[in-house]
Amino acid sequence: MNLGLVARNLGQFVLILSILMAVCSLLSLTWVYRGDADEVWAFQSLMACSLAGGLCSLITIFLTRGAPRYMHRREAVLLVSLAWIFGALFAALPYWLWSAIGDPEHIEPSLESFTACFFEAMSGLTTTGATIINDIEAMPRGLLLWRALTQWVGGVGIVVLFVAVLPSLGVGGKRLFSAESTGPTPEGLRPHIRQTARILWLTYLVLSVATFLTYLAGGMTPFEAVAQAMTTVSTAGFSTRNSSFASFNSPFLEYAACFFMFLSAISFGLYFRAIRKGWRALLRDPELKAFALMTVFCVAVTTAALMGRDEPIRMVGYPEIADQQPTFFNSLRLASFTVISLQTTTGYCTADFDYFPEVALCILMLLAFIGGCAGSTAGGMKVVRALIGIKVLQATIEREHRPAVVRPLQIGKNTIDPTIKIEVLSVLLASLFFLALSTALVQIIEGPDLDLTTALSESFSCLFNLGPGVASAGASETYAWMKPGTKWVLSSMMLLGRLEFFTVLVLFTRRYWKAE
Repeated sequence: MNLGLVARNLGQFVLILSILMAVCSLLSLTWVYRGDADEVWAFQSLMACSLAGGLCSLITIFLTRGAPRYMHRREAVLLVSLAWIFGALFAALPYWLWSAIGDPEHIEPSLESFTACFFEAMSGLTTTGATIINDIEAMPRGLLLWRALTQWVGGVGIVVLFVAVLPSLGVGGKRLFSAESTGPTPEGLRPHIRQTARILWLTYLVLSVATFLTYLAGGMTPFEAVAQAMTTVSTAGFSTRNSSFASFNSPFLEYAACFFMFLSAISFGLYFRAIRKGWRALLRDPELKAFALMTVFCVAVTTAALMGRDEPIRMVGYPEIADQQPTFFNSLRLASFTVISLQTTTGYCTADFDYFPEVALCILMLLAFIGGCAGSTAGGMKVVRALIGIKVLQATIEREHRPAVVRPLQIGKNTIDPTIKIEVLSVLLASLFFLALSTALVQIIEGPDLDLTTALSESFSCLFNLGPGVASAGASETYAWMKPGTKWVLSSMMLLGRLEFFTVLVLFTRRYWKAE
């Protein structure tokens, strides 16, 4: 194991985060000069952490300058896992330092422990969107910008950023990319891994700028438009408002968010293929067609379910934000936003879906479990895996009455490799196992006062990088009330879900460490 190479690349990665943190600190300084006294402590926290992180990174890079540059898969797997862990540890420091040195009358009480700060940072980098902050609007804008930036960096993959900007990675970049990417490999990208990473980030940037300009046109302030654009395109869900998107009370902004959340949950490789081969390539993609059909069907069912009740639709932030009458247009608007937000695992909220009819709530949880397309920023199992699972199920049923029939399984024109079928089954089993394990651990740590629904919902939301759950972890609640042990368990679930289990789990096998 070439630990020197791993340490050197970790140093380079933390250096990138330090530079991004410095940008946030400088913007915070501009707000200080504009008379915002609360920003002083945020600026000092961000700048101190940025300088300390940059110095430690440069020392690490210098001390490991003689390490071999060739990266094997073992080093790539270790580096990917450590990048997320060290990234979360580093991203948590500004929150923790701010709560330590800031004015006691203005700091957020839920951020006083490093455990809580780590939970918030891991939730950001993994694009989960679960928060422990009770009063988001009282937070300094510099820290809110850093909070949104962690989700934006984590959205398309911090390792993809790493590969795109560091030419020294060479062959190791491909191993890093494959170890970090989620879902079956999408088609349409360049064979050279650095070109692929840069194409992904260019697509990501274009979507981000388009989202920012649209939000700006919809009435958001420049700060809110930047922050919300970053957490929309990353399908992550951190907001600058306590009541998430319900605070804006704007149908235009809600439909704009739906549009960009949906686009961000489509494989970025498919965009590149559409540019090269024409936009009809989008219409021929079976995963995208299934994703779109699910969206339309579930919006229709949820709209009907909301209209079928005589009760008003409860909004996040009630009673400050009034309930909505279940008219057709209100129901369609709120159903569309909630369905797309949860289907893409973004986690923005307008209506409090905890009060939705049971049939709608079941649909929403199923959509969050499936998630978005492979090669996108969305979480969940991925639509293509659901399609493969259905194909395997159909083949198994057919063999019951026609055992002699052997036919290749296909998704569109692509034949499904047997290893992909095994991978789909493995991810499903791992998901169910860790969902059960996390639920049990949360229930044990929190004790009998916590209901099983909340424990299961928290575990589900963190494992599939969704964010909001139901009951005490619902759309109108935060995770601040949890015990420290629960926060560590759920932080681990976020990491496992984001890296789809096996990149992390292989580190706990004896053969991995004994391999030549």
